[in-house]
Amino acid sequence: MDEFHLLIVGGGPGGIAPLLAAHRMGQLEDLLKKGVCVVEKTTVLGAGSIGGYAINSDSSGRTFTDCLQSEKPTDITRLAHHPLTQRLSAAGDGTVTLHDAGRFLGLVGETLATMIAREPASAVMTSHTALKAARIDQGWNVEVRDEATGVRRVLRTRHLVLATGADQPIGRLSGETIGHRSLTELCGDRLIQSGDVLTTGGLARVADLLGGRAAPKVAIVGGSTSAAAVAHALLHRLPTVTFGNAGITLLHRRDLRIFYPDRESALHDHYDEWTEEDVCPVSGRVFRLAGFRLDSRELIMQARGIGGRPPEARLHLHRLTSDDTQAHRIINEADVVVAALGYRPRVLPLVACDGTPIDLLVSTGPQQPLVDRQCRVLDADGRPIASLFGIGLAAGFVPSGALGGERSFRGQANGLWLWQHDVGSLIVKAVLRTAKVRGGINISRASTKIHESDAIGLSAISAL
Repeated sequence: MDEFHLLIVGGGPGGIAPLLAAHRMGQLEDLLKKGVCVVEKTTVLGAGSIGGYAINSDSSGRTFTDCLQSEKPTDITRLAHHPLTQRLSAAGDGTVTLHDAGRFLGLVGETLATMIAREPASAVMTSHTALKAARIDQGWNVEVRDEATGVRRVLRTRHLVLATGADQPIGRLSGETIGHRSLTELCGDRLIQSGDVLTTGGLARVADLLGGRAAPKVAIVGGSTSAAAVAHALLHRLPTVTFGNAGITLLHRRDLRIFYPDRESALHDHYDEWTEEDVCPVSGRVFRLAGFRLDSRELIMQARGIGGRPPEARLHLHRLTSDDTQAHRIINEADVVVAALGYRPRVLPLVACDGTPIDLLVSTGPQQPLVDRQCRVLDADGRPIASLFGIGLAAGFVPSGALGGERSFRGQANGLWLWQHDVGSLIVKAVLRTAKVRGGINISRASTKIHESDAIGLSAISAL
């Protein structure tokens, strides 16, 4: 049986993030010598599904390339001279296409795979699917299947990281209500999930559904970054569709908050919908976690008339209430309804030493997190499970203390920079036993560096 010190299930952006954090700290070599295995169901590391979305990122170009930094030259730091890196770097604090971002992360993943393969104690297992993990006295036994041959094998590891991504469960839609009526009942076959819309094929499908209509109408249900991204994509990436005034309506329950780099910039725009509870005490940024960024930010500011932006009459914002007949009318008149209600993490089946299933907190409710503030996976009673960590989209990690973030924030923080820096560092330090105190990891010793652009993508993935 192959044995490793650390096994990561999922080699996408979240899965490679702890390795990039170790690389930045100059500890990747030490980690690989202990034995690291990355299990990835596709043929490559790094990109995940990010390159399949036909939109721009809500992280800046500089954010993506920041992951190449380290204390000493490596194969990864040398990627700074690659033409693709240069293109992303040239964007500075501006946005980049997710197509280019995916290609870049694939390049980083390929380089990481080479570095891992050079170390005899470590391994990369692409085209392998993790089936389940069983608790043992000192770690986990993880059963994996080779997708090319169907052969199954068991890998033993001291520490296990779940970076298994997230999806939009279709069953959740039936439980969502607008004015006491089920969303699925209101919409029928007009309902599409945001993740399906934002791909190239998804946008083409929407264009076909709206094609030929003199006054097409779309309703977007949700107040997250993905909801604003859908609105922006429909307005700017459907050349054959012409929306009139209020052709797109975004229906939301929570305030649509705007990110600002500091208090002064917000006040200069006469944006005063915040208090000191909404300011990150580490960076001084207003709505650092909850605020819209880049393309989504500009669109919402236009729709709300903030900062002297030219109005975007094609987008109408509607604040949902408990008994909302107007929302029913908007949805009934829509040709297409997009559900942008966030993501939920995929989980690997887990069993205890006695063979009984381990139930997780994330499975007990639609807003429950996978992990705590030290990235430890939580059981159904909210207790951390020994030597089991989680990272990635919708894992539910919320930064606090030295990691910053506004005290008023409710929801999930997601972002490459966060994963590749402080979140990844928490996991690496726990695995290498370099920052342990009674009860868990000493967060006060985590990195307090805040990137100039904050490397965002730190967005709330709340329902509405």
